[in-house]
Amino acid sequence: MHDRPLSLHLKPYGATAPGFYIKDMEGHQSECADIFSTKRKHPKPGKRSVIDYLVCNNTATLIYLVNLGCIDINPWTSRISNYQQPDYIIIDLDPSDNDFQKVIHTALAAKQVFDELKLKVFPKTSGKTGMHLYIPCEGFSFPEARTIAVTICKKINEQVPDISTVENTISKRGDKLFIDYNQNDEADTVAAPYSVRATVQPTVSAPLEWKEINDHLDFKKFTIHTILERIKKKGDVFQGVMDQKIRINNTKILRKI
Repeated sequence: MHDRPLSLHLKPYGATAPGFYIKDMEGHQSECADIFSTKRKHPKPGKRSVIDYLVCNNTATLIYLVNLGCIDINPWTSRISNYQQPDYIIIDLDPSDNDFQKVIHTALAAKQVFDELKLKVFPKTSGKTGMHLYIPCEGFSFPEARTIAVTICKKINEQVPDISTVENTISKRGDKLFIDYNQNDEADTVAAPYSVRATVQPTVSAPLEWKEINDHLDFKKFTIHTILERIKKKGDVFQGVMDQKIRINNTKILRKI
């Protein structure tokens, strides 16, 4: 989360109760919190021309977020030092019918594509019924990142056309899994690694090793009660997502795409 603006999804009355979103802190943030200010891209009547995004750079701010009722933590894919270039491209495997087996089979198809391209990619559960695939990179604008994501998503879809789709229109997807490339624009967010999700069970968006993605994988076993023991045992399997060598090698490959 460090140096990444946040979009806040507040659930002050409980994980399954109605909530609301906050992007602009409008000066109401705690003194411990950092702020990243950017021009509002789509002017709205009665709204300021600038948005002040909260940035969580210390433990006190994290506790402040928890006290607000911010269960999901949703950071940008870019940092404030270079906010117009993402640190990774994200592919979101989103099942239309909550069938996690489709997620598993599509993720394995994606791994075949990544291996053929020789890309190093980091998977994690979404904490709900989907999966997020992070492709570390550098030097791309958001429009370039989105274009690359669309190309890769189409390649994955070609591997499993019977259970997946790249159709953006919800009504046209049927019961197929959506290989989603839409989280690659400026200010887009996905749940952070190890973020708890606002569901009936306190599931966590858990980084995975590729060898764990098989028919026996159950995203519901990764919760606030089990995740710390997992980290103690395996370490942070997501740490390499910011490895400079991986980002450079991936970028060379992605530029050809």
